[in-house]
Parts: sequence; structure tokens; C-alpha cells
Amino acid sequence: MEKQLFIINEVRTNNFNDSQVADKIGALWEEAKQYQQENQTFYGIYMDYESDFSGDYTVRVATDYQAFVGAETIVIPQQQYHVFPVENDVFATWQEIWKSPLDRSYVFDYEEYLPDGSIFIHIGLKA
Repeated sequence: MEKQLFIINEVRTNNFNDSQVADKIGALWEEAKQYQQENQTFYGIYMDYESDFSGDYTVRVATDYQAFVGAETIVIPQQQYHVFPVENDVFATWQEIWKSPLDRSYVFDYEEYLPDGSIFIHIGLKA
């Protein structure tokens, strides 16, 4: 079954060539806090990759419920994902992912922030 998400906001950035990357992503999450509801899941979506993790990409923050009227929707694409549980730090987990030998699709990746506080990063793989 397809999972539909509701977009709160988005920004285009780059992990290595944008000195404001952390501020931009932080601002997305700060805005998303106003829509936080108990027992709801939030998502950090990574898509529209220029090339790989070193190129430009779009990051979006979304929920699994309609946070406001007129919110754009997106469906999580059907593809194989490798799931990384985040033990301590989201950025440190991404650094591990960047070093991994996974055959990534660079179509759609996402972070899943569950109500119990656990976080999982889903990395899209080539078929």
C-alpha cells in the first residue's frame, strides 16, 4: 500500500558546497514544530538529486497527516530500501551511509521520526 505524506516545506541545498546547509535544514524542522501533534510521525525526505550525495538535492519535511489545508502531498515510491536505525546522531548516521558500499538509487530517501523517539533512515536502492 502506498504511503501518502503531507509536505510542510522544502529547500534545495548541497552537503558540501552550501555553507548554510545546516541552517537551512534546521529552519525546515523549526517551522515543522508548529504542526507537531502527539503520536504522529514526521519525515525528512531527500529527493531530486543532481547526482549523488555530493550534488544538490531537495529536502522536504512532511507528516503522515494533513497538518494544514492545501498541503502538497507526495507518495513514498515503491523501491527497495536499506534501513539504518539512528543510534545517537542523525548526521553521524548519514556520514556512515555516505561511506557505505550500497548501490543507491538517488531517487528518494527518507528519515522517519516516530512518536516514541526512534529514528530510521531509509535509503533507496537500485533494483
